[in-house]
Amino acid sequence: MANKTDLDIRVKLDNAGGTLTDITAYLTSASISGAMDIIEDTALSDEERSYLPGKAGATIPIAGMVNSTTDAIFGPLVGNRTSITKTVEYRAYSTNSTGSTGSFYTGEIYLTNVEYSGSVNSLQTFSGDGTFDGAVTRTSAQV
Repeated sequence: MANKTDLDIRVKLDNAGGTLTDITAYLTSASISGAMDIIEDTALSDEERSYLPGKAGATIPIAGMVNSTTDAIFGPLVGNRTSITKTVEYRAYSTNSTGSTGSFYTGEIYLTNVEYSGSVNSLQTFSGDGTFDGAVTRTSAQV
C-alpha cells in the first residue's frame, strides 16, 4: 500500500456566504488532531492508578496565503469575537484505479487565534485554529 502525501489532503470551509469552499489551493499546512481528557479515579487504598475516559474533542490548525477567498473567510475574525461556527471538511484520501478512497472528517468549528503576517519580499499569510464544537464525523465518503 502506498504512503499518503500532502497531495492527498483537501480542506473545505464555509466561505463568507456560508457555502462549503475548497481552500486547499491556498493552504501551506493543515492537520487534524483529536484529544481526550482522562479523569483519575484512584482511591487512597489502590496500589495502582486508575482512570476513566473524559471529554473528547478535536482541532484543525490551518495556515496559508491571503487572497480574496481566504481574506473573506478569516479577515473578519482578526480581533473579533463571533458566535458563528463554520462547517469544515478535512479529507485524507488517495486515488487509485477504483477512484478516491479514504477518510472524510466533518463538523462545526469555531475559528480562533487567527493571525495575519508578512515580511519584506514575501506573500501575506494567515494562520488559525479551528476547534470543533461537538463531535467530529468520520466517514469513508463525502457527505
